[in-house]
Amino acid sequence: MIDAIRGLAVLGILFANIQSWSGYKFMPLEEINALPDAELETLFYSLHLWIVDGKFYAIFSMLFGVGFGIQYMKNQHALEQFLPVYRRRLCFLLMFGVLHALLWSGDILTLYALLAFVMVAMRGLPVTITLLAAITLLGFFALPHTLVLVLGASPVPLDGSAHKTYVDATPDAIAAAFGQGTWVDMFRMNLHNLYWRWMDFLPNGRITRVLGLFMLGLYLARVSYFSQRVAQSGMLLLWFCLGISLTAAAESLGANMTRWSAEPIDLIAKLVSVAGQVTLALGYMSVVGCLYRSRLGETLLYPLTQIGRMAFTNYLLQTVIGITLFYGVGLGMYASFGLASLWVMAIAIYSLQVLLSSLWLQYYRQGPVEWLWGCLTKNRLSQNRRQPATVFGA
Repeated sequence: MIDAIRGLAVLGILFANIQSWSGYKFMPLEEINALPDAELETLFYSLHLWIVDGKFYAIFSMLFGVGFGIQYMKNQHALEQFLPVYRRRLCFLLMFGVLHALLWSGDILTLYALLAFVMVAMRGLPVTITLLAAITLLGFFALPHTLVLVLGASPVPLDGSAHKTYVDATPDAIAAAFGQGTWVDMFRMNLHNLYWRWMDFLPNGRITRVLGLFMLGLYLARVSYFSQRVAQSGMLLLWFCLGISLTAAAESLGANMTRWSAEPIDLIAKLVSVAGQVTLALGYMSVVGCLYRSRLGETLLYPLTQIGRMAFTNYLLQTVIGITLFYGVGLGMYASFGLASLWVMAIAIYSLQVLLSSLWLQYYRQGPVEWLWGCLTKNRLSQNRRQPATVFGA
């Protein structure tokens, strides 16, 4: 079931990330409005804000904490051996993340690896305190925003010419580097975007929010949430009612996580938005849990399970596919599609990944990146290929 939830998160992350690889996020709005499917843009962008934005990375982050929590509880009798190995595992995750970030600025692995060391250090908190720490961290970004409001610092006005803009790079410059540029041009612009991505972590509070999601996942693992409560219809109804209500309130208040608050209502909108993201993410997980109670539901979720078992490999593969399809060093389809078309392409990419994952797992126990990560952690090669079935009575 957790693999299926992880597979769902990978799908949602693809819906979000394809906007960057394709150049849609950086396209001037007038160019988007001139696309053949422009009449669908308002609908699909609203769908993105309501059902995608922030929800699936929240699931992925919570599951990271869940994974550590499950391993931590299983190794209570051997923590002296487990914790050094887990920290070594995080060091190699950091290596993968840095390499990935050099290729694409939207990498999340680097942040995950760094924050996971903090999560490990907080592992011994009592269960109730773990939940309180998670809630505090999720809302901690309100403190610097409050200081900005008290000090009267005026945020830089947003350039509304595109969904994502920079103060020192025009949409044309970004399109030239990614859409028509060489590997050198792409690398330089990616470093530029990487710098601003980490700078954006200050107003959007991504650092403490991700750590809060880790701690929430750790709490859910410690209270056996996924074995006892996630599949309850009451949980599904609770989380969806809260998630939809809070998301609607945040949208009506004009929540925007990418800039500093100019008025107290801005800060309130951000807090409501984060609450909506977390509760709706919990609702999505309950949907999977409820479906998994039946054999039919388990069968329907099989594709998600295959992706989830190779989530690390598939996450990195999506970047490779995105760059190959859209960048100038690949097929050069940069800034050519609206959001409706990109959602169709995302489903096609995901379907291909389901097929590849299913074929791979017929012959191998782990995905290639998962296997390599394990070998590096153990400092030795391990057997990954499945042994052929033994035929008796031959």
